[in-house]
Amino acid sequence: MTEKLPDLPQAYEPSPVPLDDPSPVPPDDLSPAAPRRRGRTAAVVVAVLLMAAVAWAVLSPGPGRKTAPTAATPVERASATTPSVQRLEALPASAERPRRVDTEGAPTSIYFANDIDEKVTVNRLDGDGQRIRYSELEPGQGYHQQTHAGHVWVIATADGAAVAVFRAVEAPGLAEIR
Repeated sequence: MTEKLPDLPQAYEPSPVPLDDPSPVPPDDLSPAAPRRRGRTAAVVVAVLLMAAVAWAVLSPGPGRKTAPTAATPVERASATTPSVQRLEALPASAERPRRVDTEGAPTSIYFANDIDEKVTVNRLDGDGQRIRYSELEPGQGYHQQTHAGHVWVIATADGAAVAVFRAVEAPGLAEIR
C-alpha cells in the first residue's frame, strides 16, 4: 500500500475582472478564463423575475384564500389607531346657542367622522361663541383634530345650519356625524 496516488488536477481559479474594464468581451468566447458579464446581468434579471413571481403568488388571492378586507370606515380607522377613544355624545344643534365659551382644559383630540350624505364643515366656537372654521368633510370622510377638553365644536351643512354640537373631553374623542 505504498502506491502513490495520482496528482489531482489543478483547481480552476477565474481571473479577476476589474469592474471598470472597458475592453469588450466577444460574445462567442466561452473559455473559462474569459469574463462573463452577461451572465451577471442574466442572473439579476432571473432573480428579479423570481421575486416578482413570489410576490404575485403571495399577494394575489387564490382558491380558498381570504381577500383583503374592504377599506375601513373613518370610525374603524379612528378606533384602530387610538384604542381608548371615547365616543362623544352629539348634542342637539340648539346647544350652540350664543354663549361665552371659556373652558380651556387639558390637551386632547377629536376624530370627526362624516356619516351623512352631504358635505359638512367642522367649526370650533371661540371664547365669544363665534364659529371658527377648521375643515370640510365630504360624505364618508374623517378628520383628526387636536383640541382642548371643554372646547365646543359645531358641525354645519353648506348653508350654515348646525347638524350636531360636540364638547371635547380629556380622553381622545370620536365624533360621529349622523
